[in-house]
Amino acid sequence: MSYLDSPRIHFSGYFQSDVSTVNNNVCYYDSDAFKEQYQEYGDGGWNPQGTAIFRFVSCSVTGASLNGKPITSSAQDPIIGMAMENADCRAPGKMADLDPQQQMVSQIWALQVRLTDNVERALFIGDMLPVGFMNLWLRQQHGVRSDQQLAANYQSILENVQWHGHSRSPVLEAMRKASQHGLLAIEFNLFGYGRDPSIPRYTQGHIVGTIGPYHEREPKHFVLGRQMTAQLDQDPDAYPLVPAGGVYCFQCKNHPERQTLTADFGNALPIVDASGAFVDLGPLTLAVLKQPAQAPISASLSQDQVIVLGQVAYDPPQPGAAASDEPSPWFRQTAAVQDFDYSAIPGARQALEACPLLLLSPSGSGYQVLVQESIDGLYVRSDEHVLRLNAGEKLPVSFFASRYGQPLSAQVNVELLPDGATLMGGGQPLPPSPPHNKPVLPPKISVPADAVQYPASFHTNDGGHGRAVIGAIPAGPGNPRGYIDGQLYGIGYQLQQQPQDYVSNYWNFVSVLAFDRVPEPEHPTWYDDIRPIFVQYGNLYPIMSKHVVDLGDYDSVVRHLDILKLAFSLPMSDPNHMPVTRDLSDDKRAIILKWLRRTDAQGKPLKGTPSAKAAAASAPQAVDANAVAVTLDDLQIAGKSAVVLQRQAQRKAAPSKD
Repeated sequence: MSYLDSPRIHFSGYFQSDVSTVNNNVCYYDSDAFKEQYQEYGDGGWNPQGTAIFRFVSCSVTGASLNGKPITSSAQDPIIGMAMENADCRAPGKMADLDPQQQMVSQIWALQVRLTDNVERALFIGDMLPVGFMNLWLRQQHGVRSDQQLAANYQSILENVQWHGHSRSPVLEAMRKASQHGLLAIEFNLFGYGRDPSIPRYTQGHIVGTIGPYHEREPKHFVLGRQMTAQLDQDPDAYPLVPAGGVYCFQCKNHPERQTLTADFGNALPIVDASGAFVDLGPLTLAVLKQPAQAPISASLSQDQVIVLGQVAYDPPQPGAAASDEPSPWFRQTAAVQDFDYSAIPGARQALEACPLLLLSPSGSGYQVLVQESIDGLYVRSDEHVLRLNAGEKLPVSFFASRYGQPLSAQVNVELLPDGATLMGGGQPLPPSPPHNKPVLPPKISVPADAVQYPASFHTNDGGHGRAVIGAIPAGPGNPRGYIDGQLYGIGYQLQQQPQDYVSNYWNFVSVLAFDRVPEPEHPTWYDDIRPIFVQYGNLYPIMSKHVVDLGDYDSVVRHLDILKLAFSLPMSDPNHMPVTRDLSDDKRAIILKWLRRTDAQGKPLKGTPSAKAAAASAPQAVDANAVAVTLDDLQIAGKSAVVLQRQAQRKAAPSKD
């Protein structure tokens, strides 16, 4: 089961993502070239003193589904209006990028999700399994200055779910009975995020989501269902990550036992602005082709070629309607998850077994195809798509292969291949300044190529499931990026045998950060081993050094030994884990903890002797009259938008294939 099953509950409200943006520029990791001005708004992006907190704000249950019937009022079920909140006995969750050169799979860590009726502290509470966002695209058509017009979705599971009290809610009781082993499925969509400090929703945006039952052995981060794959606009003058048909990728699940198909449009339909109001695309029809298709479907179809399952119930604002700061009622109440009952539609059940789904819009006497199901219904997806590997570490990645929403019963081969093009790469070079007097350039990624190893292919089993072990070599990548630990790799995958002109989801790849091997010294000291690590973090996360502990100052660190010992000892799943970015290798963590725990006769960690370089860095610096001020351009301030704009320029500059 999944969040597309019934029973399910929908919630709506706001989220806060208070991330630091100093680390958006990989060149700022070069501590020798770092300047204090990079911690200020502008040079340090739009939120340099961010705390990395991720949490729900003013979220409540706004809709539900039980036995396939929608529920939208508390008179139908008391669960409507209950608060959907986060932890109340520990710190909030955290959002962290994998790496400054891969900010397109931002993960949420240590998030607790809690349902309360203001009587019971938690009718249920669970821990969300960390996951990176998916399906990033240019969803918002208009925005004010600094609006984040990109949107994405998260899908994961809630673990260790505990149920309390008696809610008198039939929906909640049904969900409790339908779930297994303390697990629930969760999916939510983020959009309308504000990055301008002058607006009320600064660091906040809209969230709509769904929670449903989850059964083991199913994917945790996507639905083993019908996958609608959008073709991206190939016009080099168009903004990248814009679907050619105007509607983005989405997933559906067929329920033949009750002859209902459930579709999730929550991150698929374009919105006008940060309110979440839908763009009016005219009538939208979900249908199934009458005949199987093993190739892309033509842009237009006649009415007798399809079986209509129903109209999408989205509700764009009517002309002359008053502006609203919230998503539409339908969006809030359903999270844009819609059931299509085809029990009375002749031929629908049979067609759905072997024919593709289509999202259509009227065109003359027929239809225009906006989005189609993956060709021949074939689909393969990795369940985990963000990996952090310490030197010598190996991790299994699960893959699921399916056809028309059913596991591929015949064993198939899945190929793995390098795919560095999907990573961000670049960065904003720093101009020449002392002590270098030469530019600081972004380091290259994906080299050396053999530092991360994985099979060229693997077999799935009779249930469509397979595993590939991805590992980092014991020696690590060898510090190819110099001033930043480890190296980035992208791993693409595909079915070995798939139809010609097959369209894959752009985001179906695995991002890997392989850490460097760092030998553990017998007697680590502040100057030789700890200060280089701490100074970098202090530079990049000024909220820590300016308000908690100055990570570049030995005496300040010594005054906070106990809290630092605790923070560096906590597991990555803890909200107080240090560093918040989860980008510290096990080798470096072991060195830090060893240094914190071993003290001299005065009870202080070993300080050692500063090198000439460290002494110069600690000495007061004269103001250089010839120094060049670094001001980030609009792309850098735009954060994640920068990479898609850069890709647009690359596409326009690429030679024509004609």
